Amino acid sequence: MILLRRLDDQGLERLLGLAVADADPADVMPPGWTVDRPDDFREFYRGFQQDAYEIVDDGRTVGMARLTATGETGMWVARRARGNGVGLAALRRVVEEAPRRGVRTILADTTTDNVAAVAILKKAGAILDVDGTRVAARLAVPAPWTRRGPSPG
Repeated sequence: MILLRRLDDQGLERLLGLAVADADPADVMPPGWTVDRPDDFREFYRGFQQDAYEIVDDGRTVGMARLTATGETGMWVARRARGNGVGLAALRRVVEEAPRRGVRTILADTTTDNVAAVAILKKAGAILDVDGTRVAARLAVPAPWTRRGPSPG
């Protein structure tokens, strides 16, 4: 079962270990980062730690997702966890988290060559706007479900 866990200092170290061992550096940080610069990784992720989550599969960290107060999201998943529905399940957890953050629409930005991300966004029901190689996605957050008793009368 895929869960999101708020990123804390221990989680940051788990993500760093995962990024070094099982991810493409370009997926986890802006271009130019290399695995021999762990302090740059820590500084980058601490910069948005309040918006970041570990993606956890059966107790193991398998990637990172973020959700800002304005609804922007992004994620990366370790190589070994790809192709197993982790990305879609993590995006669904982001959608579940959105109302707690006051977010009504989730926004994602990717490129047309990121075929996996585009497929996940489509499966989640996002509206995609393609402009050249850029893909902007919007995903409505359903209103929180509330249990109501029987109608009076």
